[in-house]
Amino acid sequence: MNDTISKLSELKIKLTDLFVQKEAEITAILSGLLSGEPVILVGEVGTAKTILIEKMAELIDAKYFYYLLTRFTEPDEILGPLDINSLREGKYVRRTENRLPEAEIIFLDEIFKASSAIRNILLDIILNRRFRNNGEFKKLPMLTLYTASNEVSSDIEDAAFYDRLTVRCFVRSVSEDAWSELVEKGIILEDLKLNPVLSVDDVKNLQKLTLERFKKMPESKVLQVYLDALASLKQKGVKLSDRRKIKLLKIASAISIIYNEEAVSPDSIAEALKLVAVHDEDDIRKVDQVIFELGLSSYYKHIQRIQTVNSELQNAIKLAKSGGIDEIKMLSTICNRAVEMVEEIPKNPRLLPYTRQLKSSINKAKDILDKKKAEIFGL
Repeated sequence: MNDTISKLSELKIKLTDLFVQKEAEITAILSGLLSGEPVILVGEVGTAKTILIEKMAELIDAKYFYYLLTRFTEPDEILGPLDINSLREGKYVRRTENRLPEAEIIFLDEIFKASSAIRNILLDIILNRRFRNNGEFKKLPMLTLYTASNEVSSDIEDAAFYDRLTVRCFVRSVSEDAWSELVEKGIILEDLKLNPVLSVDDVKNLQKLTLERFKKMPESKVLQVYLDALASLKQKGVKLSDRRKIKLLKIASAISIIYNEEAVSPDSIAEALKLVAVHDEDDIRKVDQVIFELGLSSYYKHIQRIQTVNSELQNAIKLAKSGGIDEIKMLSTICNRAVEMVEEIPKNPRLLPYTRQLKSSINKAKDILDKKKAEIFGL
């Protein structure tokens, strides 16, 4: 199993190297993979939702099925057309080649545009991993189901379906300071072919390990901390269905494996809260408050320090661009402080998204300082 977890780490590193500022999204999709729970990616058009899932499936060497749903999409389009010859014999058989029933990783885009007929089929697929063919239920080889939408539906009819999408990840565009890196890696991704790192059997073994860890949660030391977090969230107006209260612990179990922990830690509970407890982006701030107040995250104080210095550095960069010697001195001082902070921050993979942002700002500040010094002192 250690070998399999090493492969999982390699997969995560490859995805992190390929996609700019998508560490949180990668953790989200991997938690869905290990837990077998459905995932929804919510974000604007063009934020790498589709290609992220495609490349993950490529690295797993899994059978992949993608479909863009509309309100006119028919069940035949995703499940496969009826076999005409069988129909003449009175049999209701679908031809499922290269369709959803044969896929191991499924990605359905614009999920809230699906018709009620498609939704009903998907509910059975999510709950029971099966579909009906010729009067019999067939088990699906599906490892997990990914969905995407540009926004969370406010339609009451969608509430029950949305509740069953366990992992909710809100995908953001890359920040301006990383546009150069985005362009560079985007060009590489255009025709990049990846060699598999994990096999489907590896994923199944990881799913078994996740389930074993999940079943041990009633005796876990972090359970009371989790229950306290639920109570605090309720006070702040964040409500979870009974289903999601349980599923959250399964996602925490998956996250603990992704980060190679011996058992589920408060850190993994904190990350699971961000993925499962939120209904929309407004809830993210409330969840962050609970994590901070209860001290769930051992690295939260570092995140706050990094974000504060990064914000100061960004402001100093703007002033220095059109400023004089005083503004340059201020930028130099803050830049030096940021460099020292990067060296002091623990080498924790959970801090990587934040330290990378700070390093990017530092590099930008250094470039401006070099140019300004050349202009002023003729160096």
